[in-house]
Amino acid sequence: MNFWIFGYGLRYQVINLLQSQPYYGGTNVNGSGGERGDFLTNTAAEVKYTCLVEKKPSPEILLSKNYRNGAYSISAELSGAISQVQVNCATWENEGSRTMHNIEKLSSINTISPKGIVVIGMTNQLTSFDMKNTFERFRNELHNPEIITFDELFERPKFIVGNVK
Repeated sequence: MNFWIFGYGLRYQVINLLQSQPYYGGTNVNGSGGERGDFLTNTAAEVKYTCLVEKKPSPEILLSKNYRNGAYSISAELSGAISQVQVNCATWENEGSRTMHNIEKLSSINTISPKGIVVIGMTNQLTSFDMKNTFERFRNELHNPEIITFDELFERPKFIVGNVK
């Protein structure tokens, strides 16, 4: 996967892959309970910051039944992914990034309130105005993680390459 496409338009930072299937921390005394994610990435600039990316192949973004008054509930997969990324960001910041091995390995990359990104579903699932309205308002009001669909992500390199002169 070309991780630079995550950065284009997402706070306008380019993202580089640090580790696939990273371990963020969270084990207890018997070694169980560790938290893993899909990708640990970092921004690209003179000063670099960590960013956690989760992809959810489940196509469901919203539940198909209208909840009430034109509003739809988000799917369990999306709410779970949001919770997972939020917990992983906190665990990575407070524990995983502070281990001696990771401090040495990532000495030039900062972990300060890491950004999370969730990639899930396709926009063609949003088949009514109310669904589009619910989804866009929900993700615009969410501070962390940022939510992007697979088709939106796919459009980024097409746009960038199409605009290269």
